[in-house]
Amino acid sequence: MQSTAEGNSNTIDIEGKEIMAKFCWQCGKPVMQEADFCTHCGASLTGKRPVRKEWNDKREKVIGRLSTPGKGWTKRLFIAGVLAAGAGWVYVNMPDSGNAIIKAQPAIVQPAKYSPAGQQMFDTPARVENGKIIVPLDLVKDRKFIAFNYQAPNNLVPLLAYVSREGKIVTAISMCEPCNSQRFHMKGEDIVCNSCGTTWKIDNLEPVSGSCSKYPPDAIANTVVGNEIQIDEQVAAQWQRRI
Repeated sequence: MQSTAEGNSNTIDIEGKEIMAKFCWQCGKPVMQEADFCTHCGASLTGKRPVRKEWNDKREKVIGRLSTPGKGWTKRLFIAGVLAAGAGWVYVNMPDSGNAIIKAQPAIVQPAKYSPAGQQMFDTPARVENGKIIVPLDLVKDRKFIAFNYQAPNNLVPLLAYVSREGKIVTAISMCEPCNSQRFHMKGEDIVCNSCGTTWKIDNLEPVSGSCSKYPPDAIANTVVGNEIQIDEQVAAQWQRRI
């Protein structure tokens, strides 16, 4: 019997002929002379790495997918369509940002621009007629930011009016409720509390910074009739602090 690195071999005599038989070094069973791997246990007879069955299966699956590229693209396009539809639904159903009362006001005058250095409120009297609190539109267009009071049955209600950067007339309760300040100033794109420095956006009263940011001046609706800005007297009289 002879032993080699390629397995074990014996020379046997069959009908007077010498035939070289080959046996697996791992399991000892006979194999074909030209075999690289044992057909019984899979051991390598030449040092080559065996090709595992699962590798062949995977290769066949990959080749199968590559041979039918249309199916892959169809699936990708379907998933992309579903994702796009979902994103569109989320966008459409997102809650609107900004103050609803201000958004409902029409743009009726020239948009205002405020100095980055700051602009203080201009004080003016208001009059009450036929259930309306009235201030002149021309005055607001000229001064852009005014303060006035309404004497309710039980208390004095501070009010303000200004021109937004969209050309809307914004009216609101002139109070920063957490710090009780009734005075504000405009600075560039923002309205700022004179007392605490809390800042909101002029166009929608969304918070920018400051400790009182959740409580901007409380916007109330107004109607422009001719040269008059009119506020419903009952709305101002019934206003209550939010905190």
